Amino acid sequence: MSQADVSQAGFARLSGVTALQVNNWCRDRAAVPRWATMLALALRELSVEGLTILCDELATTVARPQ
Repeated sequence: MSQADVSQAGFARLSGVTALQVNNWCRDRAAVPRWATMLALALRELSVEGLTILCDELATTVARPQ
């Protein structure tokens, strides 16, 4: 998370888990769920603009009738 310039508390707020749980992941006290790993990688790799575009694309995909 430090590479993504996000604090543990910030990551917890963003992802809807407790700061204690994020701390446990960071200290290898608990297994990190795949979704949390993917979110951390996205925060590290994508710009704000890139994240916005991705969110818009996902929202469009979810809203599109099957």
